[in-house]
Amino acid sequence: MKEEPNKKRLKVYIPLAIVVLMILAGAFYWYKDYSMYITTDDAHVDADNVSVGSKIIGRISNLYANEGDVVKKGMLLADLDSTDLLAQRNQSLAMKAQSQANLYQSEAKFSSDQKGIKVLEINLDRANEDLVRAKNQSEGGVITQEQFDHIKKTFEAASAQLDVSKAQLLVSKSMIGSASASVETAGAQIKVLDAQLKNTRLYAPTDGVIARRWLMPGDVVQPSQSVFTVTISKNLWIVAYLEETKIGEIHSGQSVRFTIDAFPNVKFTGKVFLVGSNTASVFSLIPANNAAGNFTKVTQRIPVRISIDKADNNKDLTSFNILSGMSSVVKIIKK
Repeated sequence: MKEEPNKKRLKVYIPLAIVVLMILAGAFYWYKDYSMYITTDDAHVDADNVSVGSKIIGRISNLYANEGDVVKKGMLLADLDSTDLLAQRNQSLAMKAQSQANLYQSEAKFSSDQKGIKVLEINLDRANEDLVRAKNQSEGGVITQEQFDHIKKTFEAASAQLDVSKAQLLVSKSMIGSASASVETAGAQIKVLDAQLKNTRLYAPTDGVIARRWLMPGDVVQPSQSVFTVTISKNLWIVAYLEETKIGEIHSGQSVRFTIDAFPNVKFTGKVFLVGSNTASVFSLIPANNAAGNFTKVTQRIPVRISIDKADNNKDLTSFNILSGMSSVVKIIKK
């Protein structure tokens, strides 16, 4: 009769003991995990993204890449309509040719005016000789006063003509400077248009993958507006956001174990290579402003970058299609 109560007790105690053992095992595992690792699931794969945009306004004529395409540095990605720029360039070329012709004409006129001054100088010398001779003759009574006055006026006219020609020579010289400036202005305008024509062709700034195409052929792109976003897929890392209360235990070179949700059965290892200098909220679109007095303290998180060094069993990382933005669970080994 006593065996039956004992059996009943065993039926109760054994499951209870199993539950207690499971709780103890779970507590031990949690304590071991807590004491050895700094763990967070607020982490994801990240990479550098490069925006490919235009320096000028223009309508997109052709796109030569699409989302998901692998591109190489210098690869042509898009063309903008260059019809208006080509017309402006042709107009500038015509203006330069006209300015060049005006320059040649001004130089020829300047040369002609220089030769004309030499002729006028000879005429003035001759008139001066006639005036000296006429003065002596007038004093000797050889010629009349009227004849002397005519010769004097001829000298004055020759002198005035020389002065006018010298002034005209200065005008001709200034016309050369003006025509030369017009030629340089037209040449500079052509260079500006050549640069703008080069800007109608958009090239990949680096090797990578087209992560996003923002516009389509026919759309008008504004200066600095993105047409493509290129992800530099060769340089991937994990960014984990850790509470500020744990950041004192983090330092560069610290070993890390992590998993990526897309590959749940693969464990990766890496190292901390950068601890952020600001909390994530500093650069949020609406930063916290506690000036009104309605302050609620929230634990801030600091970004920590972790390298992706290798996978378990030394599998080649290139065999995994790791993409920027994939979620991750990180365990940083305490030291």
